[in-house]
Amino acid sequence: MDILKHTSEQNWQKEIAQFIKSKEIKQRSGEGVDELEDCDSFGEINFIGFGHGSKSAPYIRVDKNTNAEILWDLLINYWHMPRPKVLISVTGGAQDFFFKDRLKNLFNKGLYKAAVSTGGWIVTGGTGVGVMKKVGEAIKEESKGTTNDSHRHVVALGIATWGIISNNTVMEKSSKNGDLHEGFWPAEYVEKELKLSGKQTSLDSNHTHFILVDHGKVDYGADIGLRANLEQFINTKQTKEGKEKSAIPVVLVVVQGGVGTIETVYKSLIPPQDNSSGDSKVESIPVVIVEGSGKAADAIAEALRKTKQVDSTGIRDILEGMDIIRDVVDPKRINQTKFQECLGWFEQMMSSPYREMITVFRMQEENFKDIDRAILHGLLQAKSLTDNVRTQLNLALNWNRCDIAREEIITAERRTKWQEASLEGNMMTALIDNRPDFVELFLQHVIHLDKFLTIERLNSLYQKVIYSKQSIDGRTSTIDILRTRLESYQLKGITRGDECRFLLRRVGKVIQELTFHEYDRYYKEEKYVLKESVPMTTSANCKDDEFECPDQHLFLWAVLLNRREMAKIFWQRLTIGNIGSALFAGRILKALSRHAEIEEELTLYYDLTNHADEFEDLAIGVMDNCYEDDKKMSKLALVRKLTDWGGTTCFSIAYAAEQMKFIEHDCCQTKLQRVWKGNVQIHSYKQWIAYVFAAIFPFIIPFMTFLTKDYQVEYQEEENKESKKVETYKELSRWDKLKNVLRWKSNYKPGKGSEIRRVGGRPDDVTLWEGMGYYYKAPMSKFFFNIFLYVVLLFLFSWFILTDLRPASEENSPSVVEWIVIAWVATLIIEEFRQIHSKDPKSAFYRVLSWASDAWNIFDFLMFLFFIISIILRFTLSTEKFYRARIFYCVTLMLFYFRLLHMGFVQKDIGPKIIMIFKMLKDLMYFLVILIIFILSFGIASEAILYPNMEPDIRVFFKSIYKPYWQLYGELFLEEIEGLTDNATCYEDPRYVERCPETEQYPWVAPVLTAIYMLISNILLINLLIAMFSFTFQKVQEKSETIWRFYRYELINEYYDRPALAPPLIIFNHMYRFCKWSYMKYELKSELNKEKQEQKKADVIKKHETKMSHCLRVRLDDRLEDYLNGFEKKHMENYFIKKNQEYAKSWESTVTSSGDRIDKMSNDMEEMRELIGVSGKQETTQVKPPTGEQRQSIHSTTPNDEMATQIGQLTTKVSQMENKMDEMVNQNGQLTTKVAQIENKMDKILEMLEKSLSLKTESEC
Repeated sequence: MDILKHTSEQNWQKEIAQFIKSKEIKQRSGEGVDELEDCDSFGEINFIGFGHGSKSAPYIRVDKNTNAEILWDLLINYWHMPRPKVLISVTGGAQDFFFKDRLKNLFNKGLYKAAVSTGGWIVTGGTGVGVMKKVGEAIKEESKGTTNDSHRHVVALGIATWGIISNNTVMEKSSKNGDLHEGFWPAEYVEKELKLSGKQTSLDSNHTHFILVDHGKVDYGADIGLRANLEQFINTKQTKEGKEKSAIPVVLVVVQGGVGTIETVYKSLIPPQDNSSGDSKVESIPVVIVEGSGKAADAIAEALRKTKQVDSTGIRDILEGMDIIRDVVDPKRINQTKFQECLGWFEQMMSSPYREMITVFRMQEENFKDIDRAILHGLLQAKSLTDNVRTQLNLALNWNRCDIAREEIITAERRTKWQEASLEGNMMTALIDNRPDFVELFLQHVIHLDKFLTIERLNSLYQKVIYSKQSIDGRTSTIDILRTRLESYQLKGITRGDECRFLLRRVGKVIQELTFHEYDRYYKEEKYVLKESVPMTTSANCKDDEFECPDQHLFLWAVLLNRREMAKIFWQRLTIGNIGSALFAGRILKALSRHAEIEEELTLYYDLTNHADEFEDLAIGVMDNCYEDDKKMSKLALVRKLTDWGGTTCFSIAYAAEQMKFIEHDCCQTKLQRVWKGNVQIHSYKQWIAYVFAAIFPFIIPFMTFLTKDYQVEYQEEENKESKKVETYKELSRWDKLKNVLRWKSNYKPGKGSEIRRVGGRPDDVTLWEGMGYYYKAPMSKFFFNIFLYVVLLFLFSWFILTDLRPASEENSPSVVEWIVIAWVATLIIEEFRQIHSKDPKSAFYRVLSWASDAWNIFDFLMFLFFIISIILRFTLSTEKFYRARIFYCVTLMLFYFRLLHMGFVQKDIGPKIIMIFKMLKDLMYFLVILIIFILSFGIASEAILYPNMEPDIRVFFKSIYKPYWQLYGELFLEEIEGLTDNATCYEDPRYVERCPETEQYPWVAPVLTAIYMLISNILLINLLIAMFSFTFQKVQEKSETIWRFYRYELINEYYDRPALAPPLIIFNHMYRFCKWSYMKYELKSELNKEKQEQKKADVIKKHETKMSHCLRVRLDDRLEDYLNGFEKKHMENYFIKKNQEYAKSWESTVTSSGDRIDKMSNDMEEMRELIGVSGKQETTQVKPPTGEQRQSIHSTTPNDEMATQIGQLTTKVSQMENKMDEMVNQNGQLTTKVAQIENKMDKILEMLEKSLSLKTESEC
């Protein structure tokens, strides 16, 4: 590999030499000589001794009149520099100068960020002094703080004058081979060999490439003309090849400087038209002035300020009276002609339209807090970009400055420009690069998603992010999870090259897997397969039938990629139910977090979990607002089938994702309480008594009250108008439906509530059969009947085990009671199969997995398994071995009794205790792992001491742990351990029938080991177990009501779905349902037309799922569903409005504003310190003569005395401000402490209010 690398480098060097020869690049033949010769000073500079390891940079020495196009060809095609998207030219002082610390930090970070974010070049003079040195230091310092390789390699091109470079002779002596100069590879540029005297200076080692301009003199200035020509030439090049072509923008950044800098600024703004590039017209280059850096930069900034409101005829007079210009362009140091020429440059620059192309960066100005923002603002002033909205937006996207795009690009004044431009490409870039602010801006003003989102674009969004070499914002693990899951769904018969065509189908399978196959798969239709694997174009046209709700698909895309802000933007735009959408997102994120936990990516796991909790909080916030406005509509939103989310409900999504806080919400609990009671009205003790006795005496049912028509919608429109609009309404788009529904809201009137009815003969009364149906179909009635009959089953089971369990060979065995129990349990097993079949997942495998995800179902499986084994043993074992069947029967009965605990979940006080028991059982399992180690260690050791050389038998291990286990409960076996038994008593005692303990040789060892074991086990380990139980109890107790409410939903849901009759009578319900299912299948098969068959099936399902009172799954008509969507969306917007208002009034906002004021005061103090430091330096060195303005205010005091007085006053002010700042910091700390105390008190108050409200709600219910 080294040989190949060396060969390739040699070929590269020869290619450069051949290019220089073919293009006839020239250099001066010597100092003070105008003759030209072929260039032989090129190659690589190897910097040695410049404070870091050996670093190389390509260089070339050229004549000042070299064509810019040739240099561009060399840079791009031979030096292989990346094609710039932006050119940042930095000019200024060529000597070291004082740079304020704050300004220096802002300059370093802003310049580096501007170059990195845009992939631009930084162009300077390339030497190790002045502003060039500052730029090199900025690149060096800022690149240390990044680990991204692409960010570390910033292109810094130095264009310096050859004659002023110290020790430049090491770069000009190259060997020759015939007529071809081979260059110098490398030219060792050693820091110790430099002779820095006079105008001689060194190259800056932090620059990456060098062009050394030769004009035959040892003086500055040779690089100015060539650099200007090269920058102008680059300004005419294209940033992209293909359709979207735009010129490479160039911006000039001015830091300090002198007369030469003023000339550079002038030529950038007003370039000569006869330049070497050969263009008919040369564009002006925008300029950014860094005010505060001194000299020329401050002079230009001051001139702009003073001539802002001045007519062009009066500019000259103002400029001549400005002392700061005279300080930079001193007439005493330059001739008067040059001075007047400089004033002429200033005059032209200050006149319109050139002054509009100058941007001044001031640290104190709010508009430009960061220098990179000022650079971007300056770039947008370039004439080549003013009419190209797409290129301007690309720059803003690369900079990630949405504020610039909002204030200067997407504005009302430029509406015609950005409306005419096709900005789909910018939208794709914002989505892929995760720029949520830009996405929101585009959606507000530019992009219509109905026209933007196509199948090709959606496919491209997944492809470009998931299969990118580098993930966005460090989400590598999230993308890795998706990539792994996608690769597990390789479609059969699909080649590697065609995978992208089927990407959406595979994404749909991943979503289905993450949601446990409970919903129909997304993107399963044929239209989601791309016709051919071609790159997506921005000119793709959206078809009307591609996406009914494009926001939903981009929302899913953002959720799968764990992009928080992006997902929230599309969630706020959804019109398909914001509550259900937030819960669905939380479920997907929790499923992804489980994959991250399996991969042990704990950081990603917590990030995904927090993201899921955020969406759960959003759903709760919207539900709060909905519940305050309309309780009945809010309850309906919980149980309606979300057609856009697979036909599921908010309840089922929240339970599957274990979103306990949402199910704990008052709206959810009141709805569950209503479902639990069914149509039976129970609000008083009398009604409770009637309800209980009705189970024993059914004739009481006619005297009970029932609730009917729990939710009634009345349409106040005329029937003839409504019938004409039904078909057209179905054809409307989603947004049109929403608008129509909002208009329809004024004509909508909810029903008067649940109408109370009794059994009677009046038209509005409930019939006897309806009343009995309401009573027996209520989940609460089903539950109590199931408990009653289950207790009867346990009684019969216990009875035959205790009294009549004999082998099958005997007469009248099994008994009648046992046969009844067997048949009874068989109906329970059939009910378990029905529950598996009724699960939400579409496939049988995932239905079983969903059923097994509940621990109680696993318990039922073990219970029924033991029962089946008991029956098999009961009929197969002989009389001698029948005890085994009896044992299995007894263990099975224990499990049946334990099953009663599940029914305790319905009770508020018992439910949390059962949860604590199961949590403590987990702790006990972990404790047993620790305990078994001590039991084995001490048990085997003591057993080997007491009974050495036992007979080889596997039972010796069980005997070894026998004594240490029972010693935990107080049975110490001291007589045996201490050797207090003799042979007579030993053999008389049945415990020692095999042999007696041997304690003669070492009687003290076994007691000591026992004492140590008892100390560890009974004191240390038992207290550890108690502490674990206490911690678990406290943890569950804090959330006991939340956990109980969550598990209560599953119990209510189970008994809501159960048939009305309890086992064993439930077999009649199963037979009825089977017959009904068989008849429906027969009817569907009789229909030969497949379309009619599917329609008939849909009608049957729709009829079955028609909205009923107090049910957990409701299918609504289109109009009511759209109204609910609008209802949720309205309250989602109200939620964010209230949230923003609360934040504005909160303590956090106050503390934040206080922190901002402290930061501002700190900045002011730092600036004052800098002024004091500069004043002190000036006082100790030289006192400048006063300016014209200062002459008028001079009194009898000397300059030194006045300066000393000012310094004393400033020092006093600084000390006062420091004291104030310390006071504010202390106050801020006290405020923070008070805020924390208030928050704790508010939490306690809220808990008390919630408990009181829940008690009040239960009492009302």
